[in-house]
Parts: sequence; structure tokens; C-alpha cells
Amino acid sequence: MRVVITEKPSVALDIARALGKVERKQGYLIAGGYYITWTYGHILEIGEIAPKRWDLKDLPIFPEKFTYDVVSGKQTQLSIIKKLLERAEVVVNCGDAGREGELIVREVLEYLNYGGKVLRLWTSEALTREVVLREFRELKPSNLFDSLYYSALARQNGDWIVGINLTRLITLKAGGGEVWSVGRVQTPTLSMIVKRDMEIESFKPTTYYVILGSFSGMEGTLIRDGTEARLTKEEADLTLSKLKMEKEGVVKKVEIERKEERPPLLHSLTSLQREANVLYGFSAKKTLDLAQSLYEEWKLISYPRTDARYLGESNKGLAKDVLRKLGREDLIPKVDKVGKRVFDSSKLTDHHAIIPLDKAPTNLPQPEKKIYDLVLRKFIGAFMDNYLYDTQKVFIGLGSEVFLCQGKKNLQLGWMELYPHQDSPLTHLKEGERLIKDWVKSEERKTKPPPRFTESILLKEMERLGLGTPATRAGIIETLLERSYVERRGKSLISTEKGRELISKLGDSKVTSPEMTSEWERELEDIYVGKKGEEGYRSFIEKIKEFTAEEVRRLSKVELNVEPRAPPDMIRLARVVSKDLGVKLESTSMDYVRNFLDKYLPQTKILCKCGGEVYGFSKGWKCKSCGTVVWRQILGKRISFNQARGLFQGKELKMSGFRSKSGRRFSAIVYLDEGSVKFKFEE
Repeated sequence: MRVVITEKPSVALDIARALGKVERKQGYLIAGGYYITWTYGHILEIGEIAPKRWDLKDLPIFPEKFTYDVVSGKQTQLSIIKKLLERAEVVVNCGDAGREGELIVREVLEYLNYGGKVLRLWTSEALTREVVLREFRELKPSNLFDSLYYSALARQNGDWIVGINLTRLITLKAGGGEVWSVGRVQTPTLSMIVKRDMEIESFKPTTYYVILGSFSGMEGTLIRDGTEARLTKEEADLTLSKLKMEKEGVVKKVEIERKEERPPLLHSLTSLQREANVLYGFSAKKTLDLAQSLYEEWKLISYPRTDARYLGESNKGLAKDVLRKLGREDLIPKVDKVGKRVFDSSKLTDHHAIIPLDKAPTNLPQPEKKIYDLVLRKFIGAFMDNYLYDTQKVFIGLGSEVFLCQGKKNLQLGWMELYPHQDSPLTHLKEGERLIKDWVKSEERKTKPPPRFTESILLKEMERLGLGTPATRAGIIETLLERSYVERRGKSLISTEKGRELISKLGDSKVTSPEMTSEWERELEDIYVGKKGEEGYRSFIEKIKEFTAEEVRRLSKVELNVEPRAPPDMIRLARVVSKDLGVKLESTSMDYVRNFLDKYLPQTKILCKCGGEVYGFSKGWKCKSCGTVVWRQILGKRISFNQARGLFQGKELKMSGFRSKSGRRFSAIVYLDEGSVKFKFEE
């Protein structure tokens, strides 16, 4: 009997449909002579091997052996797998082709003491019928992936050791009954956010002035020593007084430089998450979920949990097939010409870059379509011509000063035609030509602090430092949010008082160091790439134990001064009030939130025209009496607190910024009638 184990029922069904006629059973499928079952992700978790009672005297906790328990709600499925394995002669591991996918299936086989033959299906492509049949003909021996399993096991066990010890230690030192989680990856990530926030808040802007000028309609900036001149107020005033006497400028020099840009690299998961965050404000988790849906359910993109931005040299046939499906046969000859810019096997470990696999159907939901289009654009662009343009610099003398005017002319868009682009006509000026001075003026500016971390910026930094993997970075950010170490404000991720207190008390602990965690990630990868197997696992765990023991000794002497945190319902109410009145909520401590609500909550009182009291909630305002609701966002327009109050009072308000289903913007007179928002339009 041949048993296939996948991570998800959807993958099991794809494989079954490819292998033959599908016969459905409880917890498994039968097709083509295979019994195909699934695990629902991790079906096992590290068991209760630490003392239930938290006590500093028990630290550090280093289990002699890691034991596993069944994840709550998954016992039935594990029993089904067990019965199938009792009769199995061969098992095909069809976990996702990566470190975590290998672990998910292997830990089940280990837990159930399966000792038979195991083969591995390994592909980054979407599981179409053709791919499944091809890969089942080329199944690989499981032992080729032993080092990958030990790499995954080292990551899992190492994270448990660091997390259980330092989380218990800091929580017990803090008191108050609130859990303070510490993690091998989440804590250095939090440290980066805290340090950036502190840098921004301690930043003192410096005022400076620049001189701008216009010459025969061409605008430029005063430069000194080849760069924009930043002047004091006195210097700017003195310079202006001299320049106002001048009537004409003279062209000192004209520089035209031809530039050529190659197409950008294909998407990895991290680059995809970053672009989606910048363009659409999608969180890293949302982008990952949408990409996973495009891979598993829609079969439109390749395996998304990859850090690669290249294809393998053996993937040229795949690229040609995809271009043919996309209706871009014109680009097929370019596949054999692009070289290592696209096809470079030396840049791959397991999965290649994310690419489209077929055309998107018309019923693809809009969020998925946005992610698909980002992948499509990178792939199509990779085989298009280079972007060619000229840049022009015109140096104009005015008195004893020089102004720089710049222009750009597109010559060959190539791949840039897929992206927003600008063009400006170049001037046909010659050295010595005289130009009328239209005006000169000074402009006050201030130096700016570094930007807040958005998910895009944070993901780029995590990738640069090797913090986490493409598959785990979104979860790390979500964990920081769930633990109230960080909160979202618009696109920005900002550390909370709790997050800052944790990093402050950890001090120079190496657990806050991105460099230390990056080194660990490299060692985990080397277990697999260097084929170090079980020996590599044991060596890594010993290092983790040494590090954890030292941190427990050091941090046991630290005291945490933590203000009690307000209950979640109070914090939610305070955030609603903050949103309504546009007042910043500075802290989530009990005293601060209580005082905040005492001061501002009365100001949010609204009485409906029916006489009922209106209360605010996260998505709008609702009358307790008549049930009328005004949403915070209506047809793409954000409704302000004052507008909502006017509507509940029975006023008719003229508003703009609505967007119709066709995407057209419009204005309307808005009012409430029969418990809902209505529109009417002026002639």
C-alpha cells in the first residue's frame, strides 16, 4: 500500500485528481493506487516538558529529549494517518518543498514510529496534473533531505529553548501577571523598531534655506561644490539681494548622459510583500495569504515561500511555456538570451523565484489580482528590452552663483512601459547662451529624521540581516502586534511602552542583536546546504544552550519597572476615541488610559435625532436606540467624527471623494433616512 502525506486537504485533492479517479474517504482520498491524506499544517507541537509552575529557580530549562503532543483538535486526523501507515509499504512525503514542509511530515513519521520506505516529492511549481505526474515519476529518496529535516528541527528546538527560558524569566521579573514573550527572531526585530523610534523622537530638526530660480521657464537650484547649497537665513538673504540685481543667466555647461537600466529581478516573497505594502498598504501576512491562495487554489503562480529572485538554468522550458500561455510569444526568443540575469542555478538553494504560471481568469478576486499582477509584471519585464534614457544637466551662471537645472528624456521604454514613468523634453541649449531670469527666491526647509518602519522597510532590513525566513517574517511582525510590543499607525509600525521597556531591560543582551540572530540563521541554513545532518543539529543546540544559560545568569539581576496595562476593552475604547477626535494615544498603561478617557470620552458624545445616544466603535458609529449606523468609510471616502455627528443630528452634508464601482470619483449631498446613509445629487 502506498500512502501520500500532504500538509493540506487542498494539496491532497490536487494530487489525487492528477493520479486518477478520486474516491473520498474520511480523512483521506484514494486515487491511482495511492492513499492520500493530510496533516492540516503542524499536527504535532512540543509537549509539556517544562514545569507547569513558573519559577526562577527552575531556569534554565534544557530538556534531555523533546517530546511531542498532538495539536488540539487534530487527534482524529492523526489517528487516520496512523491506521494508513500501519499498512503502508511506501510513504510519499508531499510536504511543501521547504524547511518547514519537511518538518511537518517527518515529525509525524517519527512520532508514529514509521520504519518503512519514504520517498520525497520536491517541486516549486504549482501542482497541475502535468507537474504531479512528472514528479511522481521522479520521486527522490527521503534521505537526500535528512539535513533539511535536521535544520528545521534545530530551528524549532532552538527557538523553544530561547523562548521558554527568557519569556519565563522576564515575565517573572516583571510581575503583574502579563506574559512578556522573548524570541530568537522577534526580539531583535522589536529592538530595531524601538531604536528607530527613539532616534526619531530624539531628533532635533535643523532649519536651512535653498535658493531656487527660473530661467526662460526652466527651473533650477543653487549649487555650491557640486551639490545643493544649504544656507543659513542670513546667507540666503544676502545671496538673494545680490542675485536680484542680475537680469540674465548664462549657460556655463550642458551635460547629457545616456543611461541604460536592465529589468528588475523576479520576485521573492519578501520583495513581493514589500511592493504590495508600498502600493496597496497590504501587511506582510495578507500578501503571503493571497500569494498562497494564488498558488494552492488558483494554480496561477509558483511556490511563494521563497527567498530566491532567479530561475534555475533548467527552467528555460518552463519560462517559454508560461510566456506562450500568457500570449507573449514575442518574448520567447529572449529566454535564451537573458543569461544569468534571470537563469542562475548558483543563486538557488531550494525554490526558484515566484513566477506566473497561467493567465488570470476574469473571476479572480481583486486582492488576489493585485498580487498576481505584481508577479506577472516582474516576469514579463524580465524578458523585455532595457530601459534607455538621456539625462540632462544644465549649469546656469547668475552673477557669481551657479544654478543646476535637470531634465530627462525617454528613448526606449522597454520594461519600464509596465511601470509608471515620466518624460520631460530636453532643452537644446549651448554653452554661452544667455537666458532671461524669471525669478529667484529662497525656500525654508528642515532636516528630516529617518523614516518610521513600515512593513516594507522592516522586511527589507530583516532580509538584509537574515532575520527569519521569507515564510516566517510575516508571522514575526504579527506576533509583535499581538503581544502589544508594536502597533500599526497607518502604514507605520511603532513600538509601544511595553516594547520599549522590554528592550530597555534586556540592555546589551545578545538576544536583541540582529547580528547574533543572523549568524544563527546562517548556521541553520548551513546544516542543510553543508549536509551536516544530525551532527549539525546537535552542534547548533549546544550553542543555543550555552547562550541561554549565560543570558539567564545575566538577566536574573535585572529589575523591570512596568506600569500595569489597561484591560483590552479599555484600550479599544481609547483607540476609538483617539480616532474620532484625532488625539494621539501615547500609552496603554492603566493610569494613562483612565485619564485619557476621563478627559476625551465626554467630547465624543453624539445624540441622534431620534433622541438616542450614539457610540463609536472600530468601524463606525451606531445609535443605541434606533440602530442607525454610519460607517467610518463609505465608498472609499473616510467619514470624520464631525461629519458623523452632523448626519446623526439630521443635517444634509455636501461631501466629495466618493468612488463609484466603476472607479469614478463623485460628490454628493449625504443624509440619513430610515436608518441608513442616502445620497442625492445637485443638478
